[in-house]
Parts: sequence; structure tokens; C-alpha cells
Amino acid sequence: MEKVMLGKITVGATPAIIAGALVNGKPNYLAMGNYGGISPRPPPLVYLSVNKAHYTNAGIKETGYFTVNIPSKDLVQKTDYVGLVSGKDTDKSKVFTTFYGTIDKAPMISECPVNIVCKLVQLVDQPTQEIFIGEVVETWVAKDCITNDKPDIKKINPLMLAGGGYWELGNRVGNPFVDGKVLIKK
Repeated sequence: MEKVMLGKITVGATPAIIAGALVNGKPNYLAMGNYGGISPRPPPLVYLSVNKAHYTNAGIKETGYFTVNIPSKDLVQKTDYVGLVSGKDTDKSKVFTTFYGTIDKAPMISECPVNIVCKLVQLVDQPTQEIFIGEVVETWVAKDCITNDKPDIKKINPLMLAGGGYWELGNRVGNPFVDGKVLIKK
């Protein structure tokens, strides 16, 4: 396979998420793609890597909580919007319908099929970014996006970021921890 060097870039797809936090007592939402899981084992941990200039950061540090709201493709315009405007200048609390679980410091978005409440456990300071590491304390999934008591990724149809665009998922092509077993020599 012939390769071409493209410089210092990252390649891959990540879920577009909308981070939620209370800032000065009001829900604020920020669209971003710098999110991921650190550990699925108890306690499950996730991270957000957020530019230091973002308004949302102050709310996360103040309350000690943030939410990860996973939008589906039908929310592309609103998702993009809350990433384009700053909560410093624009009240983003009315863009979505906000709800709360058992933590009243963690605003979630009703329109998103998946909502994850995280308790801040570590803040990693980088030159331009603040990396918020959170322990998952609650996960909410739309009832119609559950199959056999598990989240159904096809039904959730998460909005994805890749190659400078928004995408939706395709088809399942394999099974983790299963498909590679045929290559293990006994």
C-alpha cells in the first residue's frame, strides 16, 4: 500500500458530542469532538479536551460535573451552532430542552439519544487545552434506542466528526474480542 505524508494531522472518526455544564447557574452547551473513553472498567472514565478560552470550562471547574450528550444526525445544525457561538455572548440554555438526573449540577439535553453525567476527577493543564477527566456516574439512553437491554448504536445513529465533516455510522463489520481469535496460534 503506497503512503503519502500529510504532515502533523490526526486521522479518524470521533463522536461529535455536546458538553454540558452549569455556568453561573445556567445550562451551557459546547459542541466538540475531543472526547473519548479512558477506561470502561469500574469506574468508567472519559475525557474532554477543551480549549482554555471556552466559557464552559469555568462551569465544570466550579461545579465539579459535566455531561456528555451524544447527538444524532438530525441535530447537526443545533450541534454546530453551539460550537460556533460562545456562552459568554449567547444564552445557549434555550437551544435544547434541558433535564437533570440525580445530579442537579449536570444539565443534559433531552433531544440527544444518549446523555452521560460525569464527576470531575482530574484536570490536566496543557498549554492551550484543559483536559477534564470524569468518572461516569449516570448514563441515560432513549428508550427507543435500546435493544436487548443495551444501547443500540444503529438506533442512536451518533453524529460523527471525520475529515472536516459530520458523518453518520455505516454498518457493523466485525466483533471485538472475537474476530481476531482465528489468528491466534494454539
